[in-house]
Amino acid sequence: MASPVLAVAQGWEFNTFDDGSYFSAAIRTEPGPAFALLCGERSPQGLSPQQTGNMEPDITRPDSVRLFFDDAAISGFDGVTLERQDVLLVVGSTGYRLPTIIWDELFSAWQTDLQANDPVFNVIAAQPEFELRSADRSVVVPANGFGAAFAQLTAHCQAMFTAIGKPWATVPAAQPSAPVRAGMREVAEASIRTGCGGPAQLDANAILTGNIDGDGREDVVVDWSAITCSGGYPRPFCGAAMCSATVFVSQGFDASEGPADLLAAGVRLIDLNNGNNGVVTGGSLSMCQQRGTTSCDFIWYWDGNDLRLIE
Repeated sequence: MASPVLAVAQGWEFNTFDDGSYFSAAIRTEPGPAFALLCGERSPQGLSPQQTGNMEPDITRPDSVRLFFDDAAISGFDGVTLERQDVLLVVGSTGYRLPTIIWDELFSAWQTDLQANDPVFNVIAAQPEFELRSADRSVVVPANGFGAAFAQLTAHCQAMFTAIGKPWATVPAAQPSAPVRAGMREVAEASIRTGCGGPAQLDANAILTGNIDGDGREDVVVDWSAITCSGGYPRPFCGAAMCSATVFVSQGFDASEGPADLLAAGVRLIDLNNGNNGVVTGGSLSMCQQRGTTSCDFIWYWDGNDLRLIE
C-alpha cells in the first residue's frame, strides 16, 4: 500500500438545507478529499417534492448519520463492484472497520450508515487526526473541530426529526465498529507520514519486515536513511553520518511501549539461533575504535521486554 496522503484541511464545516419538502444537515472537511457525515428527511414545512422539484433528497434513518466518501478519499468506482468491506477508520493504532460501503449512483459516491452514538465519533474527536484506509488508498484527515461540528450536526438532526414526529430514540451507547488491531507495517507507514509531515519517497529497503519478538506477528524496521520527505527537510532523522532506525515490535506495542529508535549507519535483519530475527545496525568509525575491533556491526535482540544489544 502506498504511504498515507495528508488531507490538507482547515477544519470541519457545518451546513444545513431545507427547501420546504426535505431537509438535510452535514459536516465535511474543507478543503480536502470529500468525506461528509449527514442526516436528512422530510421537511417540517410539509411541502411536496412536486412543489419544490426536489426529487433527489438525502433520507436517513432516525438515530443514524450517513458517511459519504468520494473517489479521492477511498478510491474510485470500477464500474462493477457496488459493495465493499475494505474501509477502516484508523485512529492512533486502532482501526474501526466500517459496515458494508455501497456505491450511490445518484450522487457518484460511496456511502454507509452508522449510529450517531457510535463511540468511534468520540474517539475521533479526542485526536488531532484520523485515517481513512481502504485496500489501495490511505488518506489522513485532520480532526480539528470535528467534535464541535459533530455536536452541531446531531443536535440539528435530533431537532428536525423530532419536528416531523420521528424523534431519535434514547438507546444504550453503541459498541465501537469492529475494532481491528493495526499491524506494525500500518503503524510504521503512519509514523513515516507523521515524521515527514506528509508524503515521502521510500527506497526499496526503507521498510524491513520480520519476526523480531517471536510471536508470529510481523515486526517492522523503518530505515530513515532510505526515506526522502516530500516537504520540509528531506532527511529530518539523519545526521552527518548516521540516521535513525525505528523498530516497531508487536509485543512492545501490546505493552504500550511504542517503537524503539536506534542510531545506525545502515540497518538490516538477520536470523538468530533462537529462530527470531535480530536487528543489525552499522556503527560509526569512532564507535568501532571504542570497541577495539574492526567490526562496526551491532546486533540487537528482543529479550521479552525490550531490545538488547548483544555484547
